[in-house]
Amino acid sequence: MRKRFKAKKKVKGKYIFIPILIVLVFVLLNILFDNIKFLVPRQIVITNAFKSNNYSYDSKENNSIYEDVYEYIKENIFNTPVNILKSELNFKESNKETITFLYGESKKNRVYIYNSHQGETYSMKYLEVYNIVPDVLMASNMLKDKLDSIGINTVVEESDILAYMKENNLNHSGSYIASKHFLTKAIKEYPNIELFIDLHRDAATHNATYAKIDGKDCAKVLFVIGLENPNYQANLSVVTEINNILLDKYPQLTRGIMKKEGAGVDGVYNQDLNSNVILIEIGGNENNIEEVNNTLDIVASVIGEYLNEKEKE
Repeated sequence: MRKRFKAKKKVKGKYIFIPILIVLVFVLLNILFDNIKFLVPRQIVITNAFKSNNYSYDSKENNSIYEDVYEYIKENIFNTPVNILKSELNFKESNKETITFLYGESKKNRVYIYNSHQGETYSMKYLEVYNIVPDVLMASNMLKDKLDSIGINTVVEESDILAYMKENNLNHSGSYIASKHFLTKAIKEYPNIELFIDLHRDAATHNATYAKIDGKDCAKVLFVIGLENPNYQANLSVVTEINNILLDKYPQLTRGIMKKEGAGVDGVYNQDLNSNVILIEIGGNENNIEEVNNTLDIVASVIGEYLNEKEKE
């Protein structure tokens, strides 16, 4: 039976020593490999550190230890990497009141990101060395970080949707039934949310999903609207405005808006729950995480522009 890592107010050094060393390896490798142009998001790095140490890690249940380890690493490594040479790895208890983390932000949240197809993955290029398979949940956390950095407070749904599907005997076609459960809760829990994003990736070829923008490799963007939603015009209006911003500034990045209905497709995509629920596909299975990252920089700025314009209305 795997060990269970339980959150405590104070965590002994022996419980975090190995995960910290694993994270150190991730960070130092980032520094050594020049072709990695960004740090893997803190949620992904630390979560994988715990998993690599054979702990059954649940981010909500163990949020306290997660915060403590992150604060320690940020203080000793992320800001000034050379500090690790002087550090004696003594654990310092962080000030919980100053932490703004994934769950329970006190500021007004404006965007909620979730993944109906949480298992969708990207190419492992650049991340093989970490033994990390980049997926749409990683992309969601990256987008969250970028939106947060421009003042658009964002929440990512970290619940295990695949586990929920298994527990409720849902196959792949039941993905939107599963995500509806979490989306419905989010709509009630976060009444100030202005945009609900179901983030996916496509299964198209790299030629179809690749673009060069300002000298950077990017993954193209596709919007999907379900025409079987009786009020689809409201959702279509939202994605049209966002897509128009893309068309105006980065026309080669967007693949447009795909309208879907009929046999073999969901046709609603939970967009009937709220007029601000949209589905965005970032790249495809052949795109790598650097291409996705470059696109998310643009997507974050476009979403920020869209929301801020809406706020003025």
